[in-house]
Amino acid sequence: MLSLRILCLVVIATLFLNVPIQAQLSSKDSSLLKSSVKNALTFYDQNIGEQSGKFNGTQNIGYPQGVIEKNPYFLSPNFSKGYIVYDQVLYENVSLIYDEAADLVVLQDSSHKIELITEKLEAFGIGENHFQYLINKDENTNALLNTGYYQILVDNTTSLYTKETKKITEKIVGNELNYTMGTSNYYYLKKGGRFYEIQNKSGFLRLLKDKEKELKQYIKSQHMNYRKDKNYTLSKVVEYYNLITK
Repeated sequence: MLSLRILCLVVIATLFLNVPIQAQLSSKDSSLLKSSVKNALTFYDQNIGEQSGKFNGTQNIGYPQGVIEKNPYFLSPNFSKGYIVYDQVLYENVSLIYDEAADLVVLQDSSHKIELITEKLEAFGIGENHFQYLINKDENTNALLNTGYYQILVDNTTSLYTKETKKITEKIVGNELNYTMGTSNYYYLKKGGRFYEIQNKSGFLRLLKDKEKELKQYIKSQHMNYRKDKNYTLSKVVEYYNLITK
């Protein structure tokens, strides 16, 4: 079944196709068509959209202030502009936060904070950061930590993902309830359709052993430090690996 958003485009296209024209649309008509499509989608997202699929999650009640101060979210507890691919439909310029402790995405509409249904949220982005919902089908052949959202660092023939998890711990000290936040980071290489966990530098290079010599030279020439900046080092090496294996 077509989504309402796609149906809007179909209706606009049909109206223009029924208008008598010569060989092709004039530049004025073409501009009018583009403007109509843009206005229709804007109207959909601002009006119809709030009654449709992207808001059929549950209301998010949030955390106590003590937890928020420890930041269980990706980057910031403040909502940021981004996009979602929800129920196979792309919605742009929406306000999001990613709760890494619960591994769920919360969307802010005009009056509510909505927990999006995980199984329907295929991908999302916050700023320049992109995430994908990955399913851990078989633990014997798939090294992913679990089914959930993973940040895409390199999207290519050989890809790189990372997952940051946060765990909230409660402890009563005197008459007060205190919170601590534990953070863990995991890295995964996707090669040949299979995921491999990256646990250290030597293990990482073994996964790319067909170009290991060239990669070691590249790391040395670029003065990269795996321990100090894993994100940067792993990303640049995987990008270079894709470049030299084409």
